[in-house]
Amino acid sequence: MAGFIEKKNILSAGGVSLEDIAREHGTPTYIYSADHIRGQFEALKGAMAKALPKNKQPLLCYACKANSNVAVLSLLNGIGSGLEIVSEGELRRGLKAGFDPQKIVSTGVGKQRSEIEACLNAGIRQFNVESLPELEFIDKIAREMKKKAPVVFRLNPDVSGGGHSKISTGRKRDKFGLSADGVFRAYTMAKTMKNVEPLGLSIHIGSQVFDVKAFEKAFAKLPALVGDLRKEGFTVARLDIGGGFPIQYNDEKLLDLDAYAAWVRDIIVPLDTEIVMEPGRYLVGNSGALLTKVLYVKETQDRNFLVLDAAMNDLIRPTLYEAYHAIEPVKNRNAAKKVYDVVGPVCETGDTFGTDREIPEVREGDLVVIRSAGAYGFSMASNYNTRPLPAEIMVDGDQSALIRPRQSYNDIIDQDIVPAWLKR
Repeated sequence: MAGFIEKKNILSAGGVSLEDIAREHGTPTYIYSADHIRGQFEALKGAMAKALPKNKQPLLCYACKANSNVAVLSLLNGIGSGLEIVSEGELRRGLKAGFDPQKIVSTGVGKQRSEIEACLNAGIRQFNVESLPELEFIDKIAREMKKKAPVVFRLNPDVSGGGHSKISTGRKRDKFGLSADGVFRAYTMAKTMKNVEPLGLSIHIGSQVFDVKAFEKAFAKLPALVGDLRKEGFTVARLDIGGGFPIQYNDEKLLDLDAYAAWVRDIIVPLDTEIVMEPGRYLVGNSGALLTKVLYVKETQDRNFLVLDAAMNDLIRPTLYEAYHAIEPVKNRNAAKKVYDVVGPVCETGDTFGTDREIPEVREGDLVVIRSAGAYGFSMASNYNTRPLPAEIMVDGDQSALIRPRQSYNDIIDQDIVPAWLKR
């Protein structure tokens, strides 16, 4: 597990024992390895540096919906990353982390007035426009604010990508982007607008894209479209080619970054534009683990259940996407293996992290880690069952720090307001 090592048969994050973290901060708790995040960023940056000309190096904009903790964002900002946001809240987090607004791009099919206003006031790099009504709305708001909005138009290439249907975004039937004809209509409309500046195109086909040929198929839609747009006098100075780079949850074969970089070199670079990329899960997914404790070992005639203190509200991916996350004990890692269904305490059968998992035998009170939880773990967590959100910890070498405290019951309940008429 990247960023996590075994010392004397006990699992540690860098040089910090997971047992020590549990004693100090309790469970369930998310733990992230700063070293791993840095390593992933440098690997992607290095693959691009090796394949592309110096003057065509992409701006890597971290898709922060994967993990938006301000400490994680600050780490990435410090090593040169840009930022891709999908909400005003993420914009605020990015600005707090110190990102230069000119390295922030805004994506999403449902941008709201307050978000557009905040992005215009901040002076972000670009809006990735997904529809003609959105273009009209951005122009209207920019006109009211006496500003000019930089926009690129998102092409829907009708190319399937992603490890699960719910995270594939490039098919014709998906809600994202515009057809090629729609892109032409958007450019034509923008020509009559004084408060938007069309700069190019964006494209993104999904997440967990293992097949490098899916990228090639999508990229191949761009040269003819860019050429046709330029023939009509339209500016195409920027291409945002998205992300979707996968991580390994189980035994998946990872994307060949060199082959991907070659497609960028051969198809995108000749179009002579600035290049933006949006890696998300790739940078943080395997940096994280959810540390949890075994509440009970329940043995029946049919199954052995490990009942954890973590639940589907803490990590919803297995329930939502049927996602696989490896599960390991923190200590006694050489014990004889036993088959368990690993479940949480929520009163739903879907509150299951894994079935028929063969892992070293564990007992009540033992610590367990759920791996590959750095992306779409905490960021998708909820207060279902009035369960407090977990703590978050960052480990960097031999040091660790609390980067978000565990939520208290009062934090949750005090947000509820009882109307006066119910207090009579």
